[in-house]
Amino acid sequence: MHRRSFLGLGGAALATAGLGTLLGVAPAGAATTRPDGKVRFGLVSDTHLNVNNPSITARMTQVFASMARRDPDFVLHCGDITDTGLDDEFVLYGQTIPDALHGKIHYSPGNHETRWDHTAKELYHSHFGPAPYSFDAGGVHFIGFDPTQVLQDPGHSGASGLAWLEADLRAMAPGTPAVLFQHFPVGRVYYFLDDKPQLLEVLAGHNVRAILAGHIHAEDISRFNGLTQVTFNAVKNGALYYWIEEEEAAGGTRQLQVSRVVIAPDSSETTTAIATIPLAGPGQGREQRPVSVQVGSVAHGRLPLTVQVGTHARPLSVSVQPYPQEVFGAAGAGTVPGVWQDLTTSGGASGGRRWTGAMDVSAMAPGQQRLQVRVLAQDGAWWEDVALYNAPSRTGDPKELWRHQLLGSVQGGITPLNPADGTIVAASSTGAVTALRLTRGGTAAPLWRAQVAPAYRRPAVDKDARTVYVPGADHRLYALDAATGRTVWQFDAGAPVLSAPSVTTLGDKQLVVFSAGEALFALDGKGRKVWSVAGRGFSAGQAACDGQRVYTVAADGYARAHDAATGKELWAYRMTPSGDEFQLALNSGWDDIVALGADLAIVANINGSWALDAATGAPQWTLKGSAMYAPTVVLKDATALFTTEYGVVSRVDLATGKTIWQTPLNVRVFEAGLIVHDDTAWIQSVDGKLIGLRINDGTRQGWLQHTLAFTFSSPAIVNDTLVVGDQNGVVHGIALR
Repeated sequence: MHRRSFLGLGGAALATAGLGTLLGVAPAGAATTRPDGKVRFGLVSDTHLNVNNPSITARMTQVFASMARRDPDFVLHCGDITDTGLDDEFVLYGQTIPDALHGKIHYSPGNHETRWDHTAKELYHSHFGPAPYSFDAGGVHFIGFDPTQVLQDPGHSGASGLAWLEADLRAMAPGTPAVLFQHFPVGRVYYFLDDKPQLLEVLAGHNVRAILAGHIHAEDISRFNGLTQVTFNAVKNGALYYWIEEEEAAGGTRQLQVSRVVIAPDSSETTTAIATIPLAGPGQGREQRPVSVQVGSVAHGRLPLTVQVGTHARPLSVSVQPYPQEVFGAAGAGTVPGVWQDLTTSGGASGGRRWTGAMDVSAMAPGQQRLQVRVLAQDGAWWEDVALYNAPSRTGDPKELWRHQLLGSVQGGITPLNPADGTIVAASSTGAVTALRLTRGGTAAPLWRAQVAPAYRRPAVDKDARTVYVPGADHRLYALDAATGRTVWQFDAGAPVLSAPSVTTLGDKQLVVFSAGEALFALDGKGRKVWSVAGRGFSAGQAACDGQRVYTVAADGYARAHDAATGKELWAYRMTPSGDEFQLALNSGWDDIVALGADLAIVANINGSWALDAATGAPQWTLKGSAMYAPTVVLKDATALFTTEYGVVSRVDLATGKTIWQTPLNVRVFEAGLIVHDDTAWIQSVDGKLIGLRINDGTRQGWLQHTLAFTFSSPAIVNDTLVVGDQNGVVHGIALR
């Protein structure tokens, strides 16, 4: 059944009623266990069901049938259930589940459920229920945690997620061991969560015995911070799953035995024990937790520090490294080499309590930074921790002036409200909207606050600075009075509005253009629909308008131009070859912000950028590289700045497509991209760095580490102040001079 056919069956209520049973979702509350009270359960991860890959479907059917014969109390799924999180894939996945497992499967979403999700997790929740959540079985507390982010690939627990986790753990009965399962692993070389130190800090205060995770499609077992982490191979890689059951350890204590079950082509099975998880005792590596980490001031590029360990610690080594802030996730063990430096102690390896040294931080961006500390025990377990320090600035580096906190994440970007009076507007993933007035004295004062629906893309403002248009994940576009924040009108688009609105003038009328679901809409200034175009592919980017035509790129692989007055399609250019839904979603320009210049429409997908004739759609030239996410900036001299997701910035002549200069920054750059001020382009990296490049020749002009959170927020510049938001909900004001 194709996903569009499925959506036509009668809406979310019918979908929930049908798939809740079909997908084997376990009800909320405690799971049933054996008369002996011991728990046993199955686990799968990264099943990646795809309607065009029947071999995975057959493999999944084998896996669930084998698991059902073992009669588990329940089953855990650590995410990436399907390739793209679309309805037809969920239906196909449900068909692999035998009756014996219905009502037994507990899920935690993966990035493939949320990355290309045009429903902002609505579809996932309708099929699988809430996340995060917890349940009890066999005297063990199981937590299905969810650090996935709408429209993003990496994870972020967030303040609200960590508060929920802390409250859930505090509510456990004393002495109860807890097991957390989620998609992303943490610790070791895994930096998929920007706030993994905060997550580990919450877990450290409670009796959490294990983290079970997927994502890396490989087995990896590590024992640190009082717990055992096991990551699991993917069903996508072979007919295998994992079986976990309680057994008695030496001394009569409880432990979980983790085994891998491999199903051969002849249906024979091989079961191999791979790990044990103690449910009692002090916890793996817990004694190595530092009592204190003291840092001094940076001098001549070196940071002096002292690590104090407890009286029960027996460190084999104490090591430090600059926290690899620039690593945007890591695919698995060994992919992050690290620059660990061993500290020294006068007490020797077996008795040292005070470890000292100095770390080279000369290559770090100015601003607040983290160092990573690892205290390794003789048995291979360790404790990892972080400490903060300040890297000094240099002449010409930007400087942070102020911060303003919003609830949720400021993912969608900052919009100048009225540059003449120094005002900007920001919206967050909780629906908090605020307007701030910036002064040349370096402060920001709130003008008004409003509450709408979660916003994941940048608001827009009309040309007279009278109305702010906020995209809402509750299916609505909100029009707010720019002076007061009062809601003037709202338009129900029938699907989450996950694109940035674009405002254009058509004669003496104003149009607001945006995408919702697979439709493109144009509204007048009073919120009345002028036209709409359905069935054209999902878009989370932004249309461009020139008063004659509206230009868009969508997940069906096409760039298009529509008549601005009627919505009639004028031309279509296929950017992405046809393929299965996953490949089309991955490679298409679903998140592209179209740019206009020199009678060209500049469009991009994950593989490259095209300059198309604005009137006909005919390609004029192409530029290789994944420059879709960061907006292309057209300059007044008929050149443009392109930024790839790997931080390669190019200045290109629009007439010829010739590259004038190219500068690699060795950082990841996504939706935040770059913004131009005077003779400098300022690039906002995903890891919280602001980096300047001279427009004339691409020479670096200074930098600043202004946040340690992921940053996808498009910046704005008002009164020589750059304003940008981060996933922690902080709006930063940064002086550029």
